[in-house]
Parts: sequence; C-alpha cells; structure tokens
Amino acid sequence: MVPILSLAEHLLARGRRLRSAGLFTHASQPLEKVLSLPGQTVEISAETHAILAEMSLRRRKYSRARRQLRAALDILPSCPHFLYLMGCALEQRQAELPASSSRLEMAAASYLACLEHDTNHIAARTALGALRVRQGRMEEGLSILRYGLSLAPDRFESLLALYCGLRRSGCHREARELLGQAKFRFRGNLRFRMLESRVQFRRSMASQRRQAIGQPRVIPFLRIADPIPEMDQSPSNPTRILRQDGPGMPSVPFALRKAFRKRSS
Repeated sequence: MVPILSLAEHLLARGRRLRSAGLFTHASQPLEKVLSLPGQTVEISAETHAILAEMSLRRRKYSRARRQLRAALDILPSCPHFLYLMGCALEQRQAELPASSSRLEMAAASYLACLEHDTNHIAARTALGALRVRQGRMEEGLSILRYGLSLAPDRFESLLALYCGLRRSGCHREARELLGQAKFRFRGNLRFRMLESRVQFRRSMASQRRQAIGQPRVIPFLRIADPIPEMDQSPSNPTRILRQDGPGMPSVPFALRKAFRKRSS
C-alpha cells in the first residue's frame, strides 16, 4: 500500500525546510495555507503557529509573535516550548524602548510555567536567571544561572548568561575565574574564542588608560595639502584638501584626488 501524505503535512514540511534555510518570507506562505485548510489536527495547527511565532521573533515582530503564540497556547496550553517562546516575546524590546515591569513579570511567569512542565528546559532556566538579574534581583538570578550551567556545562549560552550576570552584579573576579575554568571545556568553540578575545581587548585597553594617566598625549593636527596645479583644477575636484599627516612625515596623504589616482594608474 502506498503511503499518502496529506496536503497539510506537505506544506508544513516545506515551511520547516524554508525556515531552516533562513527564508522566512517564503516559509510563511505555505504555513499560512496550512492554517486556512479546514479540519486540521491539533498538533499540526499548534506547530504551525509556533513556527510562525519563531520566525516573527527572528524578524523582531514581537506583537505578531505574541498573537501567534496565544493561538498556539489556546490549542496546547501546557507545551513548555510555547511557554518559553511567549516569555521571549514578552521580554524583548519594542520600538527601541525597554519593556515595562509588568511585562517582565509576565515573561518570568511564562518561564516559570515552562519549568513547571519541563524542569530540564535549560533555555527557559537561563532566560529566567538573566531576567532576574535584569530586574535587579541579583542573588536569585545568579543562583538560577549557576544551577542552569551545572545542568548543561557544555552549553555556551548558559556560560555567557552567567558571565554577563556576574559582571553586571559586580563580581568581576568570579567572572574571570569562570572564563578560566571554561577555557579547556570550550576549546574548539568559536563563540567562546570571540568572547575571550573581547575580554582580553577590554583588559588591555583599561590597562593602557591607567598607564596613560598624567602622561602627555600626541594629538594629530590638520594642515592644508599642497596647492593643485591650475591645469588639474575642475569643479568636481575641490582645490583645498585636508590631510592628517604632519609635514615631513614619510606616510602618503590619505586625501588624494581622483585625478591623481587615475593618472597614477
């Protein structure tokens, strides 16, 4: 007997493939067709709303993501992944303005509900700890982040959230020790190497600023470039060009006219 694939499952699979390829606009078309089909199962409808909400979050359409997640939670109100996505949608900023305290409490309630249904949801635990630190509840947030990192020691997002929380709470020494302990565990992780490079650059800049206190500073000055011959003057090429190299320096001026470039080439 030949297996029969329903139209809804075919459109949902196509939307998943396009979503995984990053084509969110093209992926939304088959997924919206799935919602317009009558007589769909509960699982297909809920997953379709969740995929649309994830793409809306990636595109920073937070109001649309909340509407789609409400529709998904009306179908499956106890799904931990849907509750986690709702917390992310509530916590994110809108129109370059920070979220209100009531909305942050609603996001925390969504994370807590997600953890009630799935205690091993590391992403929700990490997001809840970072949210508590953001609200100023440092001890509670750091304890949640430490416990989340102990559950998943190889997860870079948990390490990064704990590091940022320690720095925000003023525990700089513990943050440095955390990076030192995780250096060998994340040896081949490119994101950890980028974080370590930023931290080293920040330390070197701070040490340079401390050493430069009371020392003279060399400030670059401007001077007018050499006069341009009359035969090369045109309305499109200005006759007064400023450059930052001092007189007698061997470096080539950075402000060269197009005519000089064309003639040299």
